[in-house]
Formats: sequence, C-alpha cells, structure tokens
Amino acid sequence: MIGFVGLSHLGTVTGISIASRGFEVLAYDPHPDIVRDLAAGKPRVHEPELPELLQQALSQKRIQFTSNPKDLLVCDLVYFALDVKTDDHNVSDLRPLSELIEKTTPFLSPEATVVVLSQVPPGFSRKLGSSLKRTLFYQVETLIFGRAVERALRPERYIIGSANPEAPLPATFMRLLEAFDCPILNMRYESAELAKISINLCLVSSIAVANTLAEICENIGAEWNEIVGALKLDKRIGQYSYLAPGLGIAGGNLERDLIAVCTLAQEHGTDAGV
Repeated sequence: MIGFVGLSHLGTVTGISIASRGFEVLAYDPHPDIVRDLAAGKPRVHEPELPELLQQALSQKRIQFTSNPKDLLVCDLVYFALDVKTDDHNVSDLRPLSELIEKTTPFLSPEATVVVLSQVPPGFSRKLGSSLKRTLFYQVETLIFGRAVERALRPERYIIGSANPEAPLPATFMRLLEAFDCPILNMRYESAELAKISINLCLVSSIAVANTLAEICENIGAEWNEIVGALKLDKRIGQYSYLAPGLGIAGGNLERDLIAVCTLAQEHGTDAGV
C-alpha cells in the first residue's frame, strides 16, 4: 500500500496518478472536508484528466481517502506531498509541512519507507532523516500546473535523494519507480534538493532570454517566431527549449528558487550571490 500525506495539488495529482497505474493508494489529509470531496470523486484541484482518473481509481478500489492518521499504519511506502507555499518575499514556508510530518510520523509503520515529495531547500532532508531515525528519501517533483497529470503519468526521469546513493533503493520504492519506465537518478540528499532549484534556474534563464530578445525584435522589425525555429534546430539548445516569451518570473516557484540560490551563494561565499 502506498500512502500519501497532504492532499493539496501535489499530493492529490500524484496519488491519483499512481493509483491509475494499478497501485493501491491510501491518501490522508487532516481536513475531513477535503477527504470527503475526494472520496466522492470531486477533486478540489483542476487538472485535465484528473476527475476521470479519480473516478476510475475509485471504481476499481485502487484508492482510499482518510482523515485518520492511524490508517497509514498499513502503508509500506509513504509520501509527504504537501505543496510548500511562499510568503510575500517568495521564501518557502516550511512550517505546515514540518508540522504535518511531526504529527503523522508516529502513526507510520516502523518498517515504512518515507519519501518527501514536497519541494524543500538543501539540508532539509538530511536533518529530517536524522531526527526521524528511519529510512528517508527525497524525490524531486516536476509537475506543471495545467499539465500535472501528464507529467505525473509520463515523467522524464526520477531524481532521488538519499543518505547513501550507492545503496539499492528499497524494493517497494523501486517497484513503484520502475513502473513508470524512465531513468532513475539516485544521488545525495543535497544534490537532489539543489537539482530541483537548478532545473528552475535554467527555466528562469530561458524565460529571460526569450523575453529580452522578443522585445528587441519588436523594436528592430525582426520576428521572434522565425528565430525560434532556428534555435530549436541547434543541438546545443534543442527542440524542447523554453523559448516562448511570457509574463516573466514574478510570484511563483521560479522566483522562489532564484532567491534561494542567491541566498545559498551568499551564505557560502560564492560569486554567484553578488
């Protein structure tokens, strides 16, 4: 049985998607109203395909919802999957996640493998693993609003952080990951945590380049859409490059991660923080 703790966007989408692949899922949230709606086939998050997948999983009895943490005792593998919100300064507020972990962990089986799916800063997982004194992993999530189900069902790769990257992953965890037929990258906790930030910083760079050059095109009579075709044929850039101009990076996970890496750079005395 695969457990999911925290049924915001991340936990809801990932839990239902895993259930649709044939795994038995038990999804927990401390809010009974959220649990009641999901059990009735009414997800509170809006994503294409999600209501249909939920109805299918419920009809096949592949997923159950509960607001009683004691029910998690039967789970061999438990994901903490609460979305981490940012404050007005785009800094992660980890308190709700930490409180959820603290209140729920005592109800888990001592043999259960625990995975943090929520985005956390470098150092969080190692500190948590030491305090919990149990098998703990960090898994990078790469969902995109509006395409979350697609990304959950067809991941490009799995990035796993662990205390010992050389050791094999627990059988239950490995069986789940292998079911999605994509590369599995096992690395140190800190490397995996920073990998998530690295991905978003590369996206930040692409957005900044696209917006800057698109604006220049408007001023000199060039056409950005014509240039994009040339860039995507360059193997150093690629056909899947993030080259569409948009509204910038303000107010979301991209800006949070840009701030996070600048803060890390300043804390550790690297030039990137300047």
